[in-house]
Amino acid sequence: MTRRRPQARAVLLAFLATLCGLALVLFPLRLRGAEPSASTDGKAATKQAAAGRKGDKAPKHTEDAGADAATPSEDHAPAEHAPPAHADLTSIPLGKGLPVNVNVAVFFLELKSFDDTKGEFECTSDVRLRWTDPRLRPTTKSLRGYKEFRDKEVEEQLTKMWSPSIDVTNRLESAPYVGRRLRIFPDGQIESLTRVTGRYKARVSAETFPFDRQRLALELIVREDTTDEVLLRFDKDDVGFSRAATDLKLDGWTVGLVDLHAEEIPGWNGDRYSQTTASLIVDRVWVTSLAPIFIPLLASLIIPLLSIWMNKATEHGFEGDTLSLANMSIGGLFSVIALSFAIYSSYGVIANGDNTVTRLFGVNYAMLAITLAIVVVCFRYNLLARLFGPYVQREAFYFMSWALPVLSLATSIAFLLVAAA
Repeated sequence: MTRRRPQARAVLLAFLATLCGLALVLFPLRLRGAEPSASTDGKAATKQAAAGRKGDKAPKHTEDAGADAATPSEDHAPAEHAPPAHADLTSIPLGKGLPVNVNVAVFFLELKSFDDTKGEFECTSDVRLRWTDPRLRPTTKSLRGYKEFRDKEVEEQLTKMWSPSIDVTNRLESAPYVGRRLRIFPDGQIESLTRVTGRYKARVSAETFPFDRQRLALELIVREDTTDEVLLRFDKDDVGFSRAATDLKLDGWTVGLVDLHAEEIPGWNGDRYSQTTASLIVDRVWVTSLAPIFIPLLASLIIPLLSIWMNKATEHGFEGDTLSLANMSIGGLFSVIALSFAIYSSYGVIANGDNTVTRLFGVNYAMLAITLAIVVVCFRYNLLARLFGPYVQREAFYFMSWALPVLSLATSIAFLLVAAA
């Protein structure tokens, strides 16, 4: 019995040693502070398991190893709303790809003057630009739902971020901006609003004067970036914002809607630049031009006709004095010249080009030339009577006495209707 007890103890110890060995293999020792988590790097976990199987001692830098294990890998790092401290926010945003869409809208607050002769107008307008930069998403929430900068704060903020370089190509001069505002929304959308008073060049077309419609435009273009990088556009919200103030008025004109138009402008080496034009439509009040222009023009048509109406045809010729009738036509010519000088001095916009006024002056000169020819050919030399007889001359005179007035009046009315259409 005494010999069997040591043998039993040896078997029991061997069995316990085997269990301990299996426990070490199946359940390796875990180092203090280096317990693997869901975000532990795969390589670190493998090394620790191997160390446990071999029975190695814990490494000296256990705290550093725990810190490395708790840090998520770069491939699975969560997206941050705030940009890194070293990020260059002044570069063009690439978060949504290229080109960067910049929405443009213009509100016309005040129209101070419009000189259609020089083709210039002065106005105060609010230019709104909107684009998206995901790098500028605010990290903290505000009561308004967006972060806002005003006046001088806008200038400071713009030096720290990217903004589109937009210029007004038809601007002659401008005063310092009246006000400025910049808003940054939680989704990274940027809204810039600038109020400026300036003088601008306008393309004036007087072809349909006095029923003409003019466009007072602000031509905004991207100077530094091509259409591959920045593209100006507008949507329904921009169309709703682009309008004239309800109390905006201009003497002699009726203010209408604001029209937006986007296009591409060719540049150097085949580059193309994006441009958006915001045009305020104004219609001329034609009643103001009726008395000083069109009544004298229509009345001047009567002068050449008087040289026909003041004569009378008989079997032996005409009773009127040829010299007096010729002087009447020549006097009408000088009166039309004086009238044209007065009108073109007051309305320089119609002095050049094809328009209703120049056409009516053409009708006047044509009627003066026709009646002067009739006085010389028919009244002075009786050419029709010599060629065809007194009867034909008399009938031709009666025909001209009513046909010429009808022709001149119908032509004048047709020109006016074409302009008004």
